Amino acid sequence: MEWVWHAAVGMDLFDRLVIATDSAEVEAAARAFGAEVEMTAAEHPSGTDRAAEVARRAEYAGYPVVVNVQGDEPFVRREQVEAALACVRGGGWEIGTAATPVGTLDAWRDPSVVKVVRADDGSALCFSRAPVPHRRDGDPSPEDLSGGLFLRHLGIYAYRRDALFRWVALPEGALERTERLEQLRPLAAGMRIGVGITEASEGGVDTPADAARAELRLRQEILHAAGTTE
Repeated sequence: MEWVWHAAVGMDLFDRLVIATDSAEVEAAARAFGAEVEMTAAEHPSGTDRAAEVARRAEYAGYPVVVNVQGDEPFVRREQVEAALACVRGGGWEIGTAATPVGTLDAWRDPSVVKVVRADDGSALCFSRAPVPHRRDGDPSPEDLSGGLFLRHLGIYAYRRDALFRWVALPEGALERTERLEQLRPLAAGMRIGVGITEASEGGVDTPADAARAELRLRQEILHAAGTTE
């Protein structure tokens, strides 16, 4: 969480930046490293529902676009957030998000890695934990996996204000319940989601193995910044 916060601060893209949480432990930790925190209800089914609660508050009424960078994306980069923002600012979509080449067969097959398939105009056709798109003639090649067809979804969303509130007013649907992917709620209801593609990058933290990998990577970055090695 702290890494995501500092990364977002360093992007210089936001008029205001807050951490939304229902956890007193998270609140205390966030305030300790200097973050602004908004406490929310505990029963939200998704991060988007939590973001909408904060966006409805009077002090945030003047913001026409809301960005949600999930706390499990410690390697989030400016260009990824810009890709999601570009979808709603100039691309004509109600919602924007970002994706990156999935990179490896293991990631493509891994249900903890969310995949996205795009239409020709860049709109999301589907999000899934399954290895999509399916290649009938065999596994995708390394070239396929590093291109723009086999994509890993990143936990970044930009919403037009009205689209955010429309999203959370929708009932949870069967697809969302089945895959446990919040973005399937608006997609199934006919809302358009633009997907900006960025260069390959580190994935998010979804499993204990991801956490161990991220910890090692972040420790190496700290040592590199300090001019030491381990």
